[in-house]
Amino acid sequence: MSVKSILEQEQIIMNPKGRPEYVVLPIAHYRRLLQLLEDYGLGQAILEAEKEPRLSKSEALVFLEKN
Repeated sequence: MSVKSILEQEQIIMNPKGRPEYVVLPIAHYRRLLQLLEDYGLGQAILEAEKEPRLSKSEALVFLEKN
């Protein structure tokens, strides 16, 4: 399910001034959208982590103890 297909059934609720205030989605689409956001965030974290130096197991344990 793509983001485009998730948003096909969106309903926008306007405030009294005619501005969008809420979006209503089917629960399955909402859950899928949350999963996509989580996957994106994880991918970004992996890209950041790849820039860091790699540690051996013992170095990693020392690092974790200090932090």
